[in-house]
Amino acid sequence: MKDAFKKVLENRSAKLLLLLFSVLIAIVTYTLINSYFVQLKLHKEMVLSRLEAIANTTALQIDGNELKELLKSFPGEDDITSNSQDATYQKINILLRNIKAKNKLSSEIYTLTFNQNKSTLYFGVSSSENPFYRHAYDHFPEELTKYYETGGKVGVYEDKNGHWLSAFAPIKDSLNNTIAVVQADSLFDEFIQEARNSILRNIAYSLALMLFLIIFLIRSVRKILNAEEKLTNELRNSKNILEQKNENILDSIKYAKKIQKAILTKQSEFESLFSDSFIYFLPRDIVSGDFYWFRQVGEFKIVACVDCTGHVVPGAFMSMIGSILLDDIIVKQGILEPNVILNKLNLKVIDSLKQDKEGADSKDGMDISICVIDQKSNKLSYSGACRPLVYIRNGQIEKIKADPYPIGGINSCKNGYQSFSIDLKKEDQFYIFSDGYPDQFGGEKAKKYMTPRFRSFLLSISNQPMKNQKISLEKEFKRWMGEEEQVDDVIVMGFRV
Repeated sequence: MKDAFKKVLENRSAKLLLLLFSVLIAIVTYTLINSYFVQLKLHKEMVLSRLEAIANTTALQIDGNELKELLKSFPGEDDITSNSQDATYQKINILLRNIKAKNKLSSEIYTLTFNQNKSTLYFGVSSSENPFYRHAYDHFPEELTKYYETGGKVGVYEDKNGHWLSAFAPIKDSLNNTIAVVQADSLFDEFIQEARNSILRNIAYSLALMLFLIIFLIRSVRKILNAEEKLTNELRNSKNILEQKNENILDSIKYAKKIQKAILTKQSEFESLFSDSFIYFLPRDIVSGDFYWFRQVGEFKIVACVDCTGHVVPGAFMSMIGSILLDDIIVKQGILEPNVILNKLNLKVIDSLKQDKEGADSKDGMDISICVIDQKSNKLSYSGACRPLVYIRNGQIEKIKADPYPIGGINSCKNGYQSFSIDLKKEDQFYIFSDGYPDQFGGEKAKKYMTPRFRSFLLSISNQPMKNQKISLEKEFKRWMGEEEQVDDVIVMGFRV
């Protein structure tokens, strides 16, 4: 054994292999430990996003006026003792039970009303077999009252029944008043078990791969020591392994696409925000560094188009960071002024990437255009970081320039971003987009498409419905690109007021 180890150290190729394998073990070990916590956090965000989607969807299906009348008719604790006692209660109970079953939730879905005088939340309609009507909610998380009007997510909280992950959404009446909130929960112990099972499976696969590499190393070293002339055959084996590793990496990137898709709101839901609208989303690779973001918060509609630094996995990580930060600033914190949103986002990106630390080498950031539509005052407010707003009114195309400073990075805005306000008129059309479309090379001379040409094309198709405009944009992009490769991720968002 001692002689064999001595021979390995005397052989330069074998010694190099041994050194590389030691480094590989160190990297894999660090990666496994780090990925455990990263994947746990990502899984938690996925569960919370799913609960938030369930809560928002449920809130939209409950008639706020009917619920208000129910609460008015039965104001006291245990005024309702069976699900069939009142038609309205029964209707909402059946809806909640169906949603619970469809989404395979193990916990009940229920509505809550807030008594400001008593600072207490009371249960209303639930999906349970037996009503718990108008009982006080003990040990409720403070987020429920803090974001009662807008809804939100609750990371982990504890009550007498255990630890929970939760999301809630407001139920509005016809006057847009918040009557109650609907809450969807997931037991934290179930989340931990599910997340750990998924992570442990990934670790098992990695350890199996490492074991395979150990066996391969032993065989390779033995062959090198026995005969250098067999090295060519070993290199062929190495090539096959590298191809397998590339397939594994590709599978990981495809899984990252699923995660990114889960974080992004479905494009079809954009039509529920604006009935005449489209999103043209064309990643350059499997995952995208560009992403779109939109939400309805009370009477405000918020739309953002974001172009992050980088492509593929680095760009995708930046897009997930950006999406999570926008959720935090707009949905959780309730900030609705576009320039304030960009100022907050700028500071949070700098803080998240430690760009304010001495010697920091991260220059990553994002360009963004964001619009906030106030349905009450019929105004659109816009702010932009390197990405403009284009709109068409009465057959004329107009452009509002963005501030020439990205979000994050060393060149970010120091004095705050500007905000512009537009009084909306019927048939106004608005467009926000990343630089992927204008920067695409193509045409007869393989040059960039350029923004002026892009604006002219938007004007030429402005008489079409938005869905048809998307088709026209797709055809024009493919026509211009021809045999050239796509150079960047592409997003174009259009909506007509």
